[in-house]
Amino acid sequence: MRTHPLVPVLAFAVLSATTASAQASTQSGQSAAQSTPCHRCLNGFRFVPSSVVDEPFTNTSFENATGGGIALNLQVPVRNLAGDTVSTLNGNIGFFLLDFEYQKSITKWLALRAGVTGIGRLGTSLEALVASGISAAMGGYIGATVPVWSKPNFLISAVADLKNNKQWDVDPYSFAKDVVDSGYNDTTKAVLLSSERVNRWSFGLRGAWAVKPWLGFTANIEPGGADGEVSGNKSLSTFGALAGFDLQKLWDVPISTTLAYRVRTGSGKSGNISGGYRSAQLGLYYNALREVLIGGDFFYSTIRVSGGDIPDLNAIQFRLVTHIDF
Repeated sequence: MRTHPLVPVLAFAVLSATTASAQASTQSGQSAAQSTPCHRCLNGFRFVPSSVVDEPFTNTSFENATGGGIALNLQVPVRNLAGDTVSTLNGNIGFFLLDFEYQKSITKWLALRAGVTGIGRLGTSLEALVASGISAAMGGYIGATVPVWSKPNFLISAVADLKNNKQWDVDPYSFAKDVVDSGYNDTTKAVLLSSERVNRWSFGLRGAWAVKPWLGFTANIEPGGADGEVSGNKSLSTFGALAGFDLQKLWDVPISTTLAYRVRTGSGKSGNISGGYRSAQLGLYYNALREVLIGGDFFYSTIRVSGGDIPDLNAIQFRLVTHIDF
């Protein structure tokens, strides 16, 4: 049976049309992905979040994080009635944290944000529990970001934040000392379980600088203060700097990494759960997704606990982060 000469021609035409349609769909999808704006990019460099250095961007975004950590080798001196050190309580302290933040871009020159946070610590052994007690805090905050100087590779924004936290403390060690010194009464009972509401405020500048498509820096300078129902007014200022590296631009590895350092100064830097007044951070993030960043920050902090008997704590902490840009 002889095949009609039009059959191969029609088959070739159908195959060519199908191949062209598939190529057009692929190119259209790639073009759409490439045309999606990068909200966190300057000069081709994509900035990633940080647990210790905040950023100046004003795009709409959502971020949630959870984490924990541990402070090793807690040492608290035990004194007798004469004030002499007779022993030392040793142990470790565990930390946990949880936070959510949503930022809304109102205009190109204004973004508003709100968030909730929870943080706590407790001893991981009986000795540490007696020595350091238990602390927990929950609260929320609001803030605003206003860009004041923008270039293709540089951005500086003015920022302001207002935070309100309620802190609870259980301090069996101080309670026992006060009972020995003054007996059991309403004053000593209040030492065992206390609570305080603290308002914090800050304002300042945050900046981002993209040196290369694979290298960028961020920094912040934010003076502020804290006003507690019991602790009173205290100053608390924050200074931080970060270097970020996009390994995808260097070696085609879809990972961004950061190195950051933060310092807090002022009388408000001490407190059971106020956070580290010195923190060094290493961050690792998966950056292959266009609008989503998934990763974690690992940081070493020095924490000053209120009270003269407990020395500064050296804590190793982590924070797992999911960040979505809209």
